Amino acid sequence: MNKWIFYHVFLCLSLILCAESPAQQEDRFQPTEIFIESNHSRLFCRVIGKGKPLIVIHGTGLSQDYLLPHLYPLAEDHFVIFYDQRGSGQSTGEISPEFINIPNLVADLDRIRQAFDFEQISILGHSWGGFLAMHYAIAHPKSVDKLVLSNSLPASSEERNLYLEEYKNRTAPYQQELSAISNTPEFKSGDPEVVERFYRIIFRTYFYHPEKVELLNLQMSPAASINSRKIFQLTRESIFNHSYNLHESLRSLRIPTLIIHGETDPMPQTGAQKIYESIPGSTYILLKQCGHFPFIERKEAYLNDIREFLNFSDK
Repeated sequence: MNKWIFYHVFLCLSLILCAESPAQQEDRFQPTEIFIESNHSRLFCRVIGKGKPLIVIHGTGLSQDYLLPHLYPLAEDHFVIFYDQRGSGQSTGEISPEFINIPNLVADLDRIRQAFDFEQISILGHSWGGFLAMHYAIAHPKSVDKLVLSNSLPASSEERNLYLEEYKNRTAPYQQELSAISNTPEFKSGDPEVVERFYRIIFRTYFYHPEKVELLNLQMSPAASINSRKIFQLTRESIFNHSYNLHESLRSLRIPTLIIHGETDPMPQTGAQKIYESIPGSTYILLKQCGHFPFIERKEAYLNDIREFLNFSDK
């Protein structure tokens, strides 16, 4: 199928509007689901909306599902592509250091851009997704229209270590419970309810309002759960256990960039601030009374800030 026709088919199918009552606002979008082949993997994508293209990148060890339906409103004025990184969620691919690495993950993102025949894309990366988005922007600066780094993993190992220390402190009261759960046969076999309980204990420490962790979609199939732990382990070995520094490369970017961060995010404010200082002309927004998941705790302000930034014409 011609790529231009391919794009317009999904453009026409991706947005279905239902009743506009407040109770139904989150249900008025209906995405189209497709797979895109990329270097021995099949990338699961949900395509929705109309307008300029925006690709959303999720955090490591999870899938796009935790971002949904919270980010669907971005489809009101953008053609949004949510995708599962290789080996995560419903995407396939061998889980080994040879295949789960930054170069392949960057190449996968560019493969999605090429599949829709986009010259440029905007990118929204959350958490680890922000870290991957920075790598993509550095490798393919001419392919990026605008860049949104939301609650991003820091751009250097120095700030990353601050995050790891904060994570350790916040989860310390729950380590005995987490250890007990992780040693059960149910957890090891990927039992959805047990795995979900495990992650809710951890992520409640990432919220300003801990009770709002219940609004986070953490449901995974047994296979996706087992794969997510393997991927997180590989990521920790290749990224978390080594030194890195992207700041010099970020200084060369000339891409309109929004850095948006939660005041009580365990990812350090200093990390977000230094990314802001490194990317010329970038914008930095710190959301008060908000942790790592602003699309839940400060949803209206968060979406308004992102849409205002993406829709601002700098031409």
